[in-house]
Amino acid sequence: MKKKMSSTLLFVCCAVVLLLSLRQSIYIGGYYADMYATSASTVYGGDIWLIMDWLRLALLAIATLLSGAKLLETLMKE
Repeated sequence: MKKKMSSTLLFVCCAVVLLLSLRQSIYIGGYYADMYATSASTVYGGDIWLIMDWLRLALLAIATLLSGAKLLETLMKE
């Protein structure tokens, strides 16, 4: 029971952080770039920081997928 609860909590936290990051990166960043006619690179402060933002999103997506797989594995055992 404790393992199931911790797996669920980890998955929910990862999913929430991923959704908030996607909202910040795509919606708010895109809105700003569109309103002020700039590029995404300018919004994030350069190409390196734009790449770091995409890397952050990719790592969060991987963490969410792995925690979801672990949750399913835990649920299937019971």
